[in-house]
Amino acid sequence: MKSNIGLVLAIAGLLAPLTAVAADNPMAISEELDAQYIYSGGGSTHGAGPHAGSISEHSADVKYVFSPQVTKDLLLRFGFEWQRFSFDVPGHIPVPDTLQQVSAVIGLDYQLGDQWLVRTELEPGMYSDFEDSNFRGFNAPLVLGVAYLANADLQWFFGLRVDLRSHNPVLPSPGVRWKFADEWTLNLVFPNPRLEYDVNDRFQVYLGANVESGTFVVGDRFGTDHGVPKLDHATVDYMAVRVGPGCLWKVRPNLTMEAGAGFMLQRRFDFFDQDMTIRNHDAPYLQIACHARF
Repeated sequence: MKSNIGLVLAIAGLLAPLTAVAADNPMAISEELDAQYIYSGGGSTHGAGPHAGSISEHSADVKYVFSPQVTKDLLLRFGFEWQRFSFDVPGHIPVPDTLQQVSAVIGLDYQLGDQWLVRTELEPGMYSDFEDSNFRGFNAPLVLGVAYLANADLQWFFGLRVDLRSHNPVLPSPGVRWKFADEWTLNLVFPNPRLEYDVNDRFQVYLGANVESGTFVVGDRFGTDHGVPKLDHATVDYMAVRVGPGCLWKVRPNLTMEAGAGFMLQRRFDFFDQDMTIRNHDAPYLQIACHARF
């Protein structure tokens, strides 16, 4: 697989909340709010000619979902997600200043028996650099997922992401969460696979990775403005991979704060139809996040 492997990794991350949604939840409506900010410093750039310079990044992601409980086994999912990647780009490098996602969330969670959970989620919206006022950036990726809850300490995940605009339109992804000791958990659920250590009931430290990815459309004059006309209104697969330590603090039973830092291994802009890929790597990063469940 090429750079779009980040989309594969993102699937299981959508499945992880299933383990927190009990079918006998007495609440008529449950809510989720996740917010994240990451700063990545400038790093070496390849694929954009000699002396290309470096690219730094600010990224933010906010996702809100409310889930009405229709029956004891079925929860519907409605909400929205906004994600923005902002890049500090030297003017001659053909990389967008901004890539954005503004989408709805439409889906459901369904429990099959005591151990199986199923999720489907459609994310229709705009995925582009928002330079042109047209609907070419409209897309509607679909996620299908299954979780098998072997017991309280072991859960298996499998998902399928369908994005017809991506270079790899249909991508599978497995995952597992295994609490193999009282304080230790191997959480191989992407896009944030981790080895976790529970210091106490409210504080956790971990060593892991973070993967951000998406497929976007750039503006009608993007390529011309950067001296590469073939990139006008092109589709780009974006991916960034980071590794490092972090910590989680359960401020309240329904509110968790997170902070992390480390090293960006690679950031990639893949204009696959034009056979042009720009890579940026070797940079530090800082991350903060907030997760609320009601």
